[in-house]
Amino acid sequence: MATELSRIAGVLKRRLESFHGSIDDLAHELVRVLGVNRTDLRALLLILIAGEKATTPGFLADQLGLTAAGTTIVLNRLEKIGYVTRSLHPTDHRRVIVLATDLAAHRFSELVSPLLDQGLKMLVSYYNAAEISLIAGFLARSDELQQAHLNRMRELDPFPN
Repeated sequence: MATELSRIAGVLKRRLESFHGSIDDLAHELVRVLGVNRTDLRALLLILIAGEKATTPGFLADQLGLTAAGTTIVLNRLEKIGYVTRSLHPTDHRRVIVLATDLAAHRFSELVSPLLDQGLKMLVSYYNAAEISLIAGFLARSDELQQAHLNRMRELDPFPN
């Protein structure tokens, strides 16, 4: 039993490594096609995920691990190419909100929707509802683990040169 579990764990590890590589490759192509850099792409994704909710530069700075000035530079680039707009918060004029433009939403959807649509079709054709629930749980726990690891790494000082 332990040997079989070890074998399966090894297969899972290799599959996850391959999956992470594929995600990295996909991000590389999104950067290329959208005409942004990696940090800009991550900011744009955060803004798109927020949808109509008010995303602030402060939230983006926290999520991206950037200073306020660095976040402003990212937003300037995204605004210049027409992917985001900034405006004053409707009730608190001391705050700025950031929204994705229709152009950004359309382009991102055009690039990613086929993958999401095919992924959903694949899931429902290969797995039953209980198995999909198990997969969703695994992905949620994996995301929590990665977020915890990311937070730990953000507290580390860079290695000396």
